[in-house]
Amino acid sequence: MGRLDGKVAIVTGGGSGIGKAAVERFVAEGARVIIADTNSDAIGELIGQLGHNYADGAQVDVRDEAAVERMVAQAVRRFGRLDIAVNNAGIGGFSPIQEYALEDWDRVLGISLTGTFLCIKHEAKRFIAQGSGGSIINIASLNAIQATEGFAAYCSAKAGVAMLTKVAALELGRHRIRVNAIGPGLIHTPATAGMLAIPGLEDAFIHEAPIGRAGEPEDIASLLVYLGSDESTLMTGQTLYIDGGASLKKYPELFSFFGQG
Repeated sequence: MGRLDGKVAIVTGGGSGIGKAAVERFVAEGARVIIADTNSDAIGELIGQLGHNYADGAQVDVRDEAAVERMVAQAVRRFGRLDIAVNNAGIGGFSPIQEYALEDWDRVLGISLTGTFLCIKHEAKRFIAQGSGGSIINIASLNAIQATEGFAAYCSAKAGVAMLTKVAALELGRHRIRVNAIGPGLIHTPATAGMLAIPGLEDAFIHEAPIGRAGEPEDIASLLVYLGSDESTLMTGQTLYIDGGASLKKYPELFSFFGQG
């Protein structure tokens, strides 16, 4: 018997990395899942792996409110209800502040923060209409609390996600809707692969993590299962940092690796 038996979930950014690990683990725990992503090929491959009885896909840019609304409606149409929403879609960027292009800033904030807001808005509407509560889980970052060179937009967006989580939990608790966030540290994903290809950079991250290793998507998926399950019904408004202890130390000085500053 799975920990998510009978539950229906949406996972944005579900085609790769943390999102993909969440989809796979949720299905293994008995849930049915809408895989939301901009990459239709990744969606199709994952549905083929998991089976159409357990997973369906929605090609969604989370900055598009109408598309987000359709995504939620699709979960209900396909699987009858919605119980868990993982708002994982996000992107990063790197630039010194004095050179940060406004277009790039807007893209990071639009996907990582505004997109999370739009998902919460329409997921909450559905949960309220059902009248049976639900669990919303936002993916923040260690960078919500740890400043990092070159990450002005990303740090700002993820700090916004952490505070948005608190406000949403405060407002939605009366409807038995729990809203929490997870703040990963360094995780091996396709999104971090390019950065970690820089010689010495991963070692610098690991040096600042008392546990002594980077994380894997499966580490985050395990915490997502707990927050999505009935085991966590008293928890809301929290951002849980899962970073190997890196928040106890400091972020590597990235300008020295990128030759900027």
